[in-house]
Amino acid sequence: MSHWLEEAESRKEMVESHSAVDVIKKKKKDIQENYAANSKLYENFLKELESLAERVNSLPTEYREDYGKINFNSKDSKLDNHLFYLSTSRRVHKRIHSGLFTYFKKYTFKHIRVAYFTIAREMGMFDIELKEKFLLRKRINPDDDRKHKIRSSKKRESNRKDFVFRLSLEQVNSNTALQIVDWLAYRQEMETISFFNQKLHSL
Repeated sequence: MSHWLEEAESRKEMVESHSAVDVIKKKKKDIQENYAANSKLYENFLKELESLAERVNSLPTEYREDYGKINFNSKDSKLDNHLFYLSTSRRVHKRIHSGLFTYFKKYTFKHIRVAYFTIAREMGMFDIELKEKFLLRKRINPDDDRKHKIRSSKKRESNRKDFVFRLSLEQVNSNTALQIVDWLAYRQEMETISFFNQKLHSL
């Protein structure tokens, strides 16, 4: 016979599990209702982004030699929130203070920018998530004494941005799409995008 404490804990887990399932179902329902009412606006905005990406990708290599092409893709998600994303990456060289004997050593980084688009629960709204990060590219040497390893967590955090923005589908336009593509093409910084101050939170 099980102890009362184990039974209580089991009951608690069961209730929490059912509660989580109910929350997910409600989110999915809200998202699908929003999409049913505003799918045309959402799809038109995505088509604008895709068209701009195709125009960029059709440019001569000299205009996009840093990053190659803007990739446009869709992805399944647990909430069925019609997830699409655009991404680019390039290699950059940065000098970083990584140790007493390697002052401002030059490192090679992969500079990644990704823009995610999803239908929100809130009627008439959708979410844009902009991610930017620098990944250190370093050859692994079995004899490396790791003297040159960047140890500071602050340096790692400074190489990462992740913000979510909630915007009205009726208010976004061609200029909004153009700014996002400018950012993906490394022609504009995230903080200068017109909707940047409307961010929900940073991750």
